[in-house]
Amino acid sequence: MNILDFNTDRELLRRFLDFPHQLYASDSNWLADPSEERLLTEGFSAAVWRNFLVMHGEEVKGRVTAILNPSLLDEHGNPYGQLGFVDCIDDLQTAQTLVDAAINWLKPKLQPNAKIFAPMNFDTWHPYRLRTKGFDQPTFLMEPYNPPSYPALFEKLGFSAVTRYITKTVDDLEPSLASWREFHTRAISLGYSIRPFNIANAAKEITWVYQLSTAMFRENYYYADISESEFRALYAGTAGRLDPELFLYILDPQENPVGFCFSFADHREPTTVNVKTFGVLPHVRGEGIGAALAYEAYKRFQTKGFSRANHCLLRAGNRADKFDGGLGEVTREYTLYSRSL
Repeated sequence: MNILDFNTDRELLRRFLDFPHQLYASDSNWLADPSEERLLTEGFSAAVWRNFLVMHGEEVKGRVTAILNPSLLDEHGNPYGQLGFVDCIDDLQTAQTLVDAAINWLKPKLQPNAKIFAPMNFDTWHPYRLRTKGFDQPTFLMEPYNPPSYPALFEKLGFSAVTRYITKTVDDLEPSLASWREFHTRAISLGYSIRPFNIANAAKEITWVYQLSTAMFRENYYYADISESEFRALYAGTAGRLDPELFLYILDPQENPVGFCFSFADHREPTTVNVKTFGVLPHVRGEGIGAALAYEAYKRFQTKGFSRANHCLLRAGNRADKFDGGLGEVTREYTLYSRSL
């Protein structure tokens, strides 16, 4: 067993990017992450990183990227370490060799006892977290997925859960609509309006989405600022594939956007819609504006023939977790892990 580390070697990078396709070749629930090659070739912000492959002879058995992102800082202003692009066979010795090499690269760049997050690909805008429950559920686009063996493997390597997330499934849309209807009626009477994404003006619309997203999610755990150019790269090509009826803005009486709901049809379950991103700006929270937007979104789901909704990737126990009023069932769980140097 030996370790290869590199950044720009084209052949090694190709093997690095190809490894998940080999590892998951017989797993139909796995979906490839289209952002990997761009991030590891074009670069990301001011981050520095090093890629590692663990080899058994000429065969790749695992991969990881050690990452230092200067925008992701702890409460003292010091950077966290990250282990991203994590894939490995189910073998403790192989995983230990891989993780040790990555952490040894990070160690001189971090403060003593700094936290290292895993898995996290540069920040929380990009893929992060392990799936820890719900492996029988079909994977939706942009959802973490990994073998069921990973959580135990991470724990054996000294990692422990730092934050948990869930996806909730609502099998009947009517009760939620009933609970939100009055908020929708009130918001419209006050001059709020709701409209879909305007594909014909996609450049301006994506700027709106960027500005709303950074304002809405700045309070989230482990938030890091992202440039608009990186945000656009993250969603490059998405606008052309959007169903505008599944991407809704809510506008205040002055026609300023104060929130949005981004949803998409599940590619495996045609009667299911995935609510991927939902939020309103802090200054209108607690006024029923979010409920008004949710009502409009659910009405459009019904019009398009959806009978089931996944509320995707919520942090367990936060405001969004409670938004379904107890009507949703937790169908998947995810965990972000950490360990100290």
